[in-house]
Amino acid sequence: MRVGRAQWLAASLVAAALVGCRSVGAADGTAGPAAAVAPRAQAQAAAAPATAPVAAPKFGPDGLPIVDVAAINQPFLEAKEVAKFVARFERESREIFTDRVAIADAVRLRPGDRVADVGAGTGLFAPYFSLAVGAHGKVIAVDIAPLFLEHVRQRTLLDSLPNVTTLLCDQATTNLPSGSVDVVFICDTYHHFEQPAATLASIHAALVPGGRLVVIDFHKIKGQSSDFVMGHVRADEATAVAEITAAGFAPVRREGFLKENWFREFVRTESGR
Repeated sequence: MRVGRAQWLAASLVAAALVGCRSVGAADGTAGPAAAVAPRAQAQAAAAPATAPVAAPKFGPDGLPIVDVAAINQPFLEAKEVAKFVARFERESREIFTDRVAIADAVRLRPGDRVADVGAGTGLFAPYFSLAVGAHGKVIAVDIAPLFLEHVRQRTLLDSLPNVTTLLCDQATTNLPSGSVDVVFICDTYHHFEQPAATLASIHAALVPGGRLVVIDFHKIKGQSSDFVMGHVRADEATAVAEITAAGFAPVRREGFLKENWFREFVRTESGR
């Protein structure tokens, strides 16, 4: 039963101050340094080019903002310090973090499964998946950011998770070998796919016949979703499902326990791009 499994999983994983300066006039009554600097600073400010105006967002025929996926991915590729991303992704106000045990349980992994977490980020689900697939299973954390993968590697060493490995991908392929996994898990990452058709083709090839694809992503609903989601998430649920189905996957299950995200499971069919 799901509640029992979720409880089992959970039980098993145990500012700058500003200082002002004031120039004082010389003893002979002449102006101090500030008086001499001020006109020069004013002249430099006047000569400085005006700040470029912020470009207005572009909208598609559906009236929704067109998302520049490459732009939202750039911070991950340029990241030098992982702590801020851990704080961002693993916080109680984020639904995915709060419901991580229920999500891991709902993926329905079995002992011996080989699962790829595509877009693994900071490795939030690695401990739960590791426990679920057991010693004879395998967890592959896949991401485009080397910094994240190094963090996952260190995390698995600290947590003694020998069945977890990492794999660097790019925007066109997961780099997973053909027929190498039973399950692919994509959580709040599908909207980061710059080339969804190519990435889905890679996933289709990596899955064994009848393999499962589990996708979780933000609800994007005009008039209901936050401004952040509307300007950050490329595709709504219907669009994502249509793209995934066209890539050779059949939808088989939808979970409704999340509020901010949709949860869909697909099965690999023989027809794929």
